[in-house]
Amino acid sequence: MNGFRLSRRAVLRGAGVAMALPALEIMEPRRAHAQAVAQRFLCVYSPNGFVMDKWRPTAVGATWEIPPLLSALAPFKGDFSMISGLGSYPASLTTAFGGSHTRACGAMLTQYPVGFKSTGIMNGISLDQIIANAWKEKTKFPSIQLGGKASSAGGNCEDQFSCAYNNNITWSGPTTFLPKQVNPREVFMRLFGAGGGAPMPMVPGKPDNRPFLQKSILDVVRMRADALRMRVGKTDKSKLDEYFTSVREVEMRIERELGGGGPPKPVACMPMAPPATPAEFPFKENLDLLSDLIALAFQCDVTRVATYMYEHSFSDARSFAFLPGVTARHHAITHRMDADARRQEELINRFYIERFAYLMGKLKNMKEGDRTVLDNSIIYLTSEFGDAGGHNMRDLPVLVAGSGGGKLKKGLHIKYELDAGAGTGIDGKGNPKDTQLAALHLSTLAALGMPKESFGSDDKGMPIATKPLAELMV
Repeated sequence: MNGFRLSRRAVLRGAGVAMALPALEIMEPRRAHAQAVAQRFLCVYSPNGFVMDKWRPTAVGATWEIPPLLSALAPFKGDFSMISGLGSYPASLTTAFGGSHTRACGAMLTQYPVGFKSTGIMNGISLDQIIANAWKEKTKFPSIQLGGKASSAGGNCEDQFSCAYNNNITWSGPTTFLPKQVNPREVFMRLFGAGGGAPMPMVPGKPDNRPFLQKSILDVVRMRADALRMRVGKTDKSKLDEYFTSVREVEMRIERELGGGGPPKPVACMPMAPPATPAEFPFKENLDLLSDLIALAFQCDVTRVATYMYEHSFSDARSFAFLPGVTARHHAITHRMDADARRQEELINRFYIERFAYLMGKLKNMKEGDRTVLDNSIIYLTSEFGDAGGHNMRDLPVLVAGSGGGKLKKGLHIKYELDAGAGTGIDGKGNPKDTQLAALHLSTLAALGMPKESFGSDDKGMPIATKPLAELMV
């Protein structure tokens, strides 16, 4: 290859487009390449808890079997661990009764008692942003935030608690959440648009003439892509082909969902309609397209940190009538005790777990040396509660996929016994003596090379956790 090398930030440029590239052998000296592991972190949030007796494995250690609710994840049993018995004590701390969903969601990645003794919004810095701040010089975007529904800060979503807590899990500071992007087309343009990732500017009142709306981004960068393929080795050529195919497939799916019937046609730039609104994508397809984009962003190293909220906590705006047998709204279902409500809740749980399995499959199929993008990542699947109807901040549903490049154990069910004492906090739903979710966050930071002495805070400013989960660490 005549000493040809690329910067890790190299992009393929075309008219108004800068397309990021996956990590290639040619980007680093071979000795360094063999040692380099691009770790990633992703938190996937599923709302309103799970049916816990169908979620929780019965056996512990490596001999457990996939619970009925997680059947879609059976092909990936060796790629993740289940953790039972973790609590979120900060979510039970407040100066006012109520707001259980809101407090639990807001505290998920911060492990801070949200809004405590504050007349305005008050939270901690979320785990993902601690990681993003440490890696911010490594990628184009320090982090991305995606979701099935747009963020909001206005109004009181639950018992006078701000919607900011209910609708967001990413917090860059005590009063600042990072809003989600929900439209796959707009996310695609952000990742691959002009200026190395920033969307192309639009003139107010003028048609949107961005190239992606008329032709494939691959058509725009085709000449440079072909020239690059001629200069790389066999392994990199295969990786580029796989990557370009993935990008093309996402483009085609976006266009099909918008009624385009196929990939954008390579025609001259012409005035077209503005980008689609999220409502134009069916919910399932919208979530899977966002999963595709997370996978692509990780594969081409556009970012190494992401959060993904399938829906908002407490929200009943979403109809699940597209699921046969579901006739009520998700949150309302969790507060009914009859057998039919439980059956409907299981159907919704399975729908979200199937979306997670789809994402895991994408990441597992992306090879990185002798590992995969999935194995080099640490990925949470969790919710604000286990039993949503009981609003219990003890024994949360926690699944940890990937190993951070061999730093965490996989294929286990790790169970921590709950403290025998009664729940505490204003609603009696937490217990500081339980093993805390904050300890998992400490484990993640340690695995990613960012060890901390403690994580989270109670109402007196004392740390929630001071040790990682030894059973999870390699």
